[in-house]
Amino acid sequence: MYNTKYECRYHKKDVFLETDNVTDDEKEFIRNVLYKEDLLHIFNIKEDDVYNNFACMVELYNEIDKCDELRECMRIAAAKVISEDENIGLCILFSFDYMYLTHKCICSFLEVGAINIEDYKELKDMLII
Repeated sequence: MYNTKYECRYHKKDVFLETDNVTDDEKEFIRNVLYKEDLLHIFNIKEDDVYNNFACMVELYNEIDKCDELRECMRIAAAKVISEDENIGLCILFSFDYMYLTHKCICSFLEVGAINIEDYKELKDMLII
């Protein structure tokens, strides 16, 4: 289900070259398209399955609910929308601002059973801002 081998592209600085002749609006549009593609690849779903595939979030939650660090991040994220529901927090962690950091943390947990402490701190710091 969850693709731990995929690397997010939407947030990278090298998406655009200095010689590219694109406006800030065009850059934002391109990053949004890349974000959506990244999300599809992470969950191994097709574009037309996105709205019918909320089960993938439930499955993911069940896989990571033993990770105290991820659960803490889910609670912090949920609190941003005045909620205590970790499932809502998990959805927020996959929003544009946090997905690339969340993905790194989840990948390390699923692959080795622990989160890289630097990645965890970076995600938590970003959530607290």
